[in-house]
This record gives sequence, C-alpha cells and structure tokens, in this order.
Amino acid sequence: MIYLLSAASENMNLFEMLVDNVIFSIASLILLGILGGKLVEIVNFPKVTGYILIGILIGPGVFGVLTHQMLDHFIIIRQMAIGFIGYTIGLELKLDKLMKTGKQVTIITLSQAFLTTILVTLSIVTYLSVTDGDYIWTYALILGAIATATAPGPIVAVVKNFRTKGPVTDVLLPLVALDDAIGIMIFAVMLSLGVSLLAPSGGTDIFHMIFHPIFEIVISIVVGAILGFVLYLLVKKFNRDDDKILLMMTIGIVIAGIGIGQVINASAILLPMTIGVVLTNVIEDSYEKRLTKNTDLFSAPILLGFFTLAGAELDLHVLRLIGYMGIIYITFRVIGKVLGSYLSAKVMKAPPTVVKYLGFTLIPQAGVAIDMALTAELRFASMPGFEIIGSEIMTIVLAATVIYEVFGLIVVKSALTRAGEIEAGKVGWDST
Repeated sequence: MIYLLSAASENMNLFEMLVDNVIFSIASLILLGILGGKLVEIVNFPKVTGYILIGILIGPGVFGVLTHQMLDHFIIIRQMAIGFIGYTIGLELKLDKLMKTGKQVTIITLSQAFLTTILVTLSIVTYLSVTDGDYIWTYALILGAIATATAPGPIVAVVKNFRTKGPVTDVLLPLVALDDAIGIMIFAVMLSLGVSLLAPSGGTDIFHMIFHPIFEIVISIVVGAILGFVLYLLVKKFNRDDDKILLMMTIGIVIAGIGIGQVINASAILLPMTIGVVLTNVIEDSYEKRLTKNTDLFSAPILLGFFTLAGAELDLHVLRLIGYMGIIYITFRVIGKVLGSYLSAKVMKAPPTVVKYLGFTLIPQAGVAIDMALTAELRFASMPGFEIIGSEIMTIVLAATVIYEVFGLIVVKSALTRAGEIEAGKVGWDST
C-alpha cells in the first residue's frame, strides 16, 4: 500500500513538473491546437476557431493545463506571430491590384472606421445619459475608438485555411492593415480627449495626440521598406534555387524587423507588413510564390500556438461582468462595421459581393483592441480616483473579444462562402 501511494505521489510530481515545463507546454499547445482544429473541421468551421476553443479549455479559466505563469513565458510566440501575420498581409498587397482597388479600399476603410466610432460613441453617451452614469464622454470616446480595431490574424488565418480568392478577399486584406493604422490614430486622439475631460487643468498632450501616432506609422513604413529591400537584395544575390536559403533569409529579416520594431516602438503589424509589400512588388513572381509557401510552412506552428494562446488567455468569467454598456459596445460595433462597409462600397460601385459581404468579414477583434484597452487601463491607473474607468473598459473589451473571436470567425467563413470565394480559391489552387 505504501509503495502504491509512493508511486502515485511520484507520478503526480512528474505530472506537475511536466505542466511547469515550458518545452512540454509548447508541445501541448501545438498538439492540442491541432486536435481542436481537426475537430471543428468536422462541422465545417474554420480551424482557427478550434484553436481558440481548445485554448479556452486548457487555459487557466477552465482545466488549467496552462497557468497564468506559463502564458507569460509565451510572449515571444505572440510577438513573432503578429509579425508574420503582418508580413503575410504585405505579400498580398500587389501594386497592380492596389491600383485597381486602392481608392476603393481607402474610402471603405475610412467610412466604416468613422461610422463605427460615431455609432458606438453616441450609443454609449445615450445609455449613460439615460441611466445617469458617470464620466459619460470619457467612456464613450475611448470605447468608440477601440471599436475601430479589426483583428487581422484570424481573418488571414481563414483566408489561408480556405484559400479564398475573389473581390472580397482583394479588398479585405489591405483593408484590415489600413484599418489598424487608422484605429491607432483615432485611439490616440480619443484617449487624450477622454483624459482631458477629467482633468482639464492638466491640458492635452498635443504630441501624444497627433504627432506620436503619425511618427509611429511613418517610422514603421520607413524601416520596413529598408528591410524589405535588403531582403530582396539578399534573395537576388544568393542562390535563389535553394528553398532553405530563401526561407532562412526571409525568417532572419522578418524576425529582425520584429525586434527592431520593439526597440523603436514601431507598429508590430505595419513594419513587417511593409517588408512583405516591398518584397512582393520587386521580386519575380516565381520566387515570390516560393517565399510565400516556405514562410507559411515555417509560421504555421507559430500561428497555431498564437491562436491557441489567445483562447487560453480569454477569461470566460468576464462575460458575466460585461453589463449593458458591453452589450451596446458589441452590438453597435457590428452595426458600424457592416453598415459602414455596405454604404461606402455601394457609393464606390464595388462588386456586389463586396457590398453585401465585406462588412461581416470585419467582425473579429482581438490583439490591437486589447492593447488599446490595456493602454487606457494603465493611463487611468496613474490617475487616483479614476482607476475604475480603465478597469471597466478592459473588462468590456475582453468580454467582447471572447464573443468576436469565437463567433466572429464563423461569420467570416460564412460571408466568404456566400460570396463564392472559398470555392473560387479551391479552383484557383487546383489550377496552379
């Protein structure tokens, strides 16, 4: 009996040691993520939905296979994934395509972003005014700005998963990249205004409000363009017939861009995206396709881990804390995205499928929105007496993320299916 208890104790200690081991946790992340992706494919859902759902199950909020401490160790996976998502978007932005859709994309992006901000802002102002809420315009302005953000990662994952092809996809990929750049600028302005309404004597930081986000965007584009050209020269100089060398050069430059971006506080998405934009527009098509294929193979486990982590970090308990203001935020953000895209696409005489379905593909929201909410939370945490504003904004955004990430992906897949672009992608893939 004593022997059995001792053996059981040793086995339990071994299990605890495995759970606490970073390498084993990464393996669990990947293998369980694959399982989740395969299971949801049975019901014809996007794989990324399975990654997120399995992440929720193994996260601290449910079974606790991954602890909060372990999630903190995985920050490098998150950073690399965001960088490769940006780079992948960049590879899709061919100038010849942009010449056809550039004006259209810009108008649609601006229209849906500003309409979303206006609708969310006014709806929250109305609710808080009717209910005699506090800090009415501060909540409304900041949540209105955060509502603009669209998550490029899940959208790119669905596009890659189903190899979509068509006018909606052509507009969608450059739109989500531009959308985040616009969202960052709107948020910087709205946060400063929201804070100044609480402490007018402190004044408004003009540099932070206007020049800082502009500088962040410009420096991201400049550095990304330089690195993209360097990558092109390396590809041109060295043995382009060797896929291994192509892959290593690409990975080296993209990771270098991610690291440089962190040091100079550049955009985590825009800088690597610019690398991809430059490369895809100067390199021969044959090499660009090989680079894309090889990079996708390398980044696949990173992105799988990223989305599984995203699920693990979601706390389902925040759903019960969302309140009416959270429901208003979720509802009017969707209305703003769909209505703004529909009206502007109609005015720009976009293809019928773009008019009808583009807005529904913009529903997912995650990383950028959470970063904005975290920035707001930290800002208000430094203002004694106003800490509750930051914590409530963070709770609303986190709860919304749970809903958008799980159900939004299903809507994206459904919209692209109805647009006929999933089947078009399959045909295009088979014909190459």
